[in-house]
Amino acid sequence: MAQRLNATFFALQKRDRAILLPATLVVIAILALIFGAFVALNWRGVTLFAELFQAGATGAVNQQTGTDAVFAMFGLFGSALLLLFPTYMAVAAYEAACLRWMIRGEAPGLFGLTLDADMWRVYGVYWCWLIVQMVVSTVVSTIMVAIMFATMGDVMANPTDPAAMLQWQLMVQVPITVLQYIPLIFLGVRLGPAAATSIARKKFSFLEAWTVTKWRFWELFGSFFVLMLGYFVVFGALLVFVFASVFRGGWPGVNATPEQVANAFAAVWTLQNLMIIGGLYFLMLVTGVIYVVFSYGVNARAAIAAVDDGKIEGHTPNIGKVFE
Repeated sequence: MAQRLNATFFALQKRDRAILLPATLVVIAILALIFGAFVALNWRGVTLFAELFQAGATGAVNQQTGTDAVFAMFGLFGSALLLLFPTYMAVAAYEAACLRWMIRGEAPGLFGLTLDADMWRVYGVYWCWLIVQMVVSTVVSTIMVAIMFATMGDVMANPTDPAAMLQWQLMVQVPITVLQYIPLIFLGVRLGPAAATSIARKKFSFLEAWTVTKWRFWELFGSFFVLMLGYFVVFGALLVFVFASVFRGGWPGVNATPEQVANAFAAVWTLQNLMIIGGLYFLMLVTGVIYVVFSYGVNARAAIAAVDDGKIEGHTPNIGKVFE
């Protein structure tokens, strides 16, 4: 009989030395450098957008500034695409480092961060996920559009009737919009351990993840659900706290004049509020990193269990030495 996974908090499993935290700090520093390069390349655009924001509050927008901002926007998109490659390389190296440590007990390079074959396998998995998402989104969107047009008879017949439009939105549009995520969730769980499987087998193994998760769907779904629920609870609590702190003077209300709304937003940009918002982003980063590492742990546990159960051939020679 297959062993139970107990994968939700597998990342917290006690090990003989610390690798995950140092690797996390290093990759955050690398990503910060990449972000700094992005800001440096687009500094003129950043200042232009700030000028537009300030001018928009007074209604005195300079035409030349607006034109320059449009060209700066093209530069922003271009540099973002340029820096996506090193960004995803850093993320792939980080995921490979975490999974390699959890699965094989190895940490080559700088706390496991290295541009080796494992990193490229994980990077290849990212491209596979992009293709899967594009295919699923295209198929589901085609079906959604067909169903929506087939059920819009009453709305088309009475375009000025708000009740008919509301009924159609509640009975058709909203349910179909929610249902489109079901295949993505299913594939996300069944193929979720693709990177972990590649690390365990020491070869690119995207489709082999289907074997890893066989008869494990609900266990893995439950683990991811618990992690996602915890993430959104913490995230929501942070947003409520920051909103209450920043707008402690009160929101002008739904019937507020444009001047009252502008004054409310102007009051946000104080040093104290900026520090609060900066603290929010930091805590959001910490929360996001914790969620990501825990999700790596779930996938790593699934891959290890698949090796132990004989579903796949894997390399876990040092795993007994890693756990105390």
